[in-house]
Amino acid sequence: MVFSIVLFVGSWLFFLFLGKKKKFYVLSPTCYVAMILGLSTDVMIDAYGLWEYPATTGLQSFWRHILDDFGIYFVVTYLFLQTLPKQPNFWNMVLHIFYWSVLAFGLEFLALKTGNLKHRLWWNLGFSYVSDVGLYLIFYYHHRWRVRME
Repeated sequence: MVFSIVLFVGSWLFFLFLGKKKKFYVLSPTCYVAMILGLSTDVMIDAYGLWEYPATTGLQSFWRHILDDFGIYFVVTYLFLQTLPKQPNFWNMVLHIFYWSVLAFGLEFLALKTGNLKHRLWWNLGFSYVSDVGLYLIFYYHHRWRVRME
């Protein structure tokens, strides 16, 4: 539980000091999509059990999910969008998504090594990395679509 609290507080401290608040109304809708996807994944994982956050009680498990969904998912998506290349082309977007996926990979690796996350069944870090790339693509295209609609 301490890991989730530190991640939650740390992510919001990053937002406080690094987030460009003037872009909040432009970037936040995609961050809400990330939160909804996180909440949906929590429900799916309860059904399929591909990974788990070890917890001693159901209430503790609930709060670990909430801290992730309302902390790290929102803030990382915000910072990912905030740092998008000014003139996106194929290669600088590949690099941008690669860097952010490596960051997510590193956080997951740390959670695994500290016992704060356990992969189950056939899930592994490779699937997580591919999923992260897919999520960042979804966030990029959602944000791009949303900005064009304004």
